[in-house]
Amino acid sequence: MPSRITSFNRELIFYIFRSSGWIGFLYFIGLIFALPLEILTIILNDNNEYMNFVNLFSSQQMIQFVLVITIPVLLAIFLFRFLHVKQASDFLHSLPITRRSIYFHMIGMGIVFISLPILLTGSVLGIFHSALDVDKLYDLADIGSWMGITFLMEGVIFSVAVLIGMVTGLSSLQGLLTYITLGLPAGLFILLIANARFLLKGFFSEYYLNAKMNSISPLLAATEMEKVPFFSFQILIYAIVACLFLWLSLILYERRKLEHVSQAFVFPMIKPIFKYGLTTSMMLFAGFYFSQSTGKMEWVLVGYVIGSMIGYYLGDLVLQKTWRVTVSLRGYAIFAVAFIMVVIILKLDPISFESKVPDKNMINSIYIGNYSPLYDGDDETEKESSFLKEKENISAVRLLHQQILEKGKMESLEETNPENSVFLIYELENGRRLAREYHLKNYEAYLPLLAKIYESSEYKHMVNELLNVPVEEVYKLKIDATGELDKSVTITDRQQLLEAVQALSEDLNNQTLAQMTQFWGEYAYIEILLENNKTIYMNWNSSYPAFTNWMEKTGQADEARLTVDDISHILVAKSDLKFSDVTQEEIKAEIEKQPIQMRIDGPVEIDSVIENSRIYYGDGDYVAVIYYKDSRDFEIRSFSSPHVPSFISDYFKGGEVDG
Repeated sequence: MPSRITSFNRELIFYIFRSSGWIGFLYFIGLIFALPLEILTIILNDNNEYMNFVNLFSSQQMIQFVLVITIPVLLAIFLFRFLHVKQASDFLHSLPITRRSIYFHMIGMGIVFISLPILLTGSVLGIFHSALDVDKLYDLADIGSWMGITFLMEGVIFSVAVLIGMVTGLSSLQGLLTYITLGLPAGLFILLIANARFLLKGFFSEYYLNAKMNSISPLLAATEMEKVPFFSFQILIYAIVACLFLWLSLILYERRKLEHVSQAFVFPMIKPIFKYGLTTSMMLFAGFYFSQSTGKMEWVLVGYVIGSMIGYYLGDLVLQKTWRVTVSLRGYAIFAVAFIMVVIILKLDPISFESKVPDKNMINSIYIGNYSPLYDGDDETEKESSFLKEKENISAVRLLHQQILEKGKMESLEETNPENSVFLIYELENGRRLAREYHLKNYEAYLPLLAKIYESSEYKHMVNELLNVPVEEVYKLKIDATGELDKSVTITDRQQLLEAVQALSEDLNNQTLAQMTQFWGEYAYIEILLENNKTIYMNWNSSYPAFTNWMEKTGQADEARLTVDDISHILVAKSDLKFSDVTQEEIKAEIEKQPIQMRIDGPVEIDSVIENSRIYYGDGDYVAVIYYKDSRDFEIRSFSSPHVPSFISDYFKGGEVDG
């Protein structure tokens, strides 16, 4: 009697349910705890917890995240475990069922185990909505959105896990490679961007690293499912990718040789992809690691060599499944030559990346600054207020960029110093952006051009929020003295607020480039409170003459700032200590035990120290410990050229000669 081939096999369904049905049940229990029970707890709790409930994804968000990234992978592993166990493989493939039918039974049951718990949980939430007062928490549209996004997110993870199961003969490797594959797009992107700055002058790595990468990795997207719109391009791509991977998995399954059970990879073409992919990833990671720890290009190259050798060895170890691997030097040599060729091509710069300066007719606006902007570019209001649009400034920035390319020297591996850095972002007419960063050794050569840009009215309005705020919106101004002093002044009088804001605005408009980029003579911290509950923070420095004169004129200066009368004496000495590495107490102890030190008691000299020193910002030529009169508190300040008072520099020159 001939075998009967059917599209639906009840015995196979029961077999799948017995071996993998527990995963669907576990998933349903997890969803019940994460959503219906949590919502009941919120409703029955007298405390108002509605404020912490954004949408259904925010209910026990961690539990939902764990379920989304683990349940599909577990299902794929247990559904197709018969491919990795010889007895199970022989049994199923001896049945009068085609491989295609087996595959569709497995995939169909997997979809049931994923979708049924979601549907049941959604039904419970729907019953809650009709029977209980949960309108403040969610509505029916939220239920539909939660069900759809959760299903598609798990669907794409499930499809990746199934695809990996078709190319490997080990269940453990299937799980590991699934998570590696899911995270690989974002991880490889980060490594490539982090290493590109070593090879391309002007590459703005932080700009690209701040780009949204969640959409290219389902694992990262699962951490922020509440931000994923159901009707979005991202969801459409996930659906297409899931269908494509499941179709590709079917093709691989039908071509898979059954005797390749327990092998790392069952298709020979996958082995070099895995081996050289792992080698590349380890090489990039090691190069990035050495760059962060040493900051020297030669050590980055050492990192490339070490990382690539480790990655190449680990690839052979996995493929051969033994510690005693036979490493092919020829294969490693081919990889090394290929990498060197890529580096040479990048250095030749065939697309003119390093020398590209947009034509002025193509530029809509430009961001320029000595620090990297922190926003991601989606906020149109923030973008508009951070970019220069005046033609004079655009021409000046282009000229600066051209001079940097002609004369500049990039220190791509040195720690970014805001005092010699230039960050550029061109917003082009076609909507695209061009971003560059430069850290210059010969920064002083560009000061005339930088001054023309930074001292322009447009730039000052861009970086100083106070210049864009109507004075009528200011309702309070609070001034707190720097250091450990308990001295402050609060201004609420309307006329005084008007005069104070006008004085501060005058100082901001008159600042030079040196005053904008270097901070010394800090008297106090200023908080400007606005009617819209926003606060503007500023420093009151000795470079603010208009505001200083106004404070002295109104008799409030001594009440809000450090003065000579507050200081007992000052101790000054040279020190090699890095402020970022030690505490203030350690700096004080170091200064006090220096063999050459200067004690300052005179009021004129003390006032000069206050006018020219910086508050614990960074390293300087000299360090000062300020001792207060009426307390044991002290304050650490530093001096940087050219703000070292002459009586201090003369004293130490004489001390060095005497010594």
